[in-house]
Amino acid sequence: MKLISSKILTISALALFVILSGCANSHRILINPSIPIHNSNIGNGLTVAVKVVDSRSSNVISKWQGGFKVRKFTVISQGDLKDIFTTRVRQALSMLGFAPKNFTLKSERTLELEILNIKSRYQENPPKINIQVKADIKAICNNQKKRVSKNFSSRKNRSGISPASFPNENLLNDNLSEIMGKIFSDPAIISCLSH
Repeated sequence: MKLISSKILTISALALFVILSGCANSHRILINPSIPIHNSNIGNGLTVAVKVVDSRSSNVISKWQGGFKVRKFTVISQGDLKDIFTTRVRQALSMLGFAPKNFTLKSERTLELEILNIKSRYQENPPKINIQVKADIKAICNNQKKRVSKNFSSRKNRSGISPASFPNENLLNDNLSEIMGKIFSDPAIISCLSH
């Protein structure tokens, strides 16, 4: 009888370990914001050197732990965000009629984007979850003696989301797309770049 109880206890402990370890997941998401602006000739072919800096302390966007510490998730961006944002900044500048180029210390006209923060938070609301995403990006324009530096932020919330949609990559990209739209329609940034 003791042997059977011991086997049942061992099997139960092993099954619990497998379940708990199976519930600790790392999700890699693709950060790929769009550029919600219209084509324009405002840049008049002026060259702009592009630089992107990722100032975040880590690549982790979120760490989430469910009730009773059974489910654990870590959300991490896949790929190098500097490369992704450099491509998007170049695309936006081209859409506005500028001629983007590689950054050098001797560049006369530059646009630097500094990624300050990209975070998401999750809250259980059984059987659904609530999500909040937030991002902060600094845009710095240098044009000979003129300098404009501005922070751009966006925050979005969604409630009652199915846990199956976790980690909600689309909401994060919508958030970043909104910031990109703000940067490339900001009068002070555009004025700095075009003079």
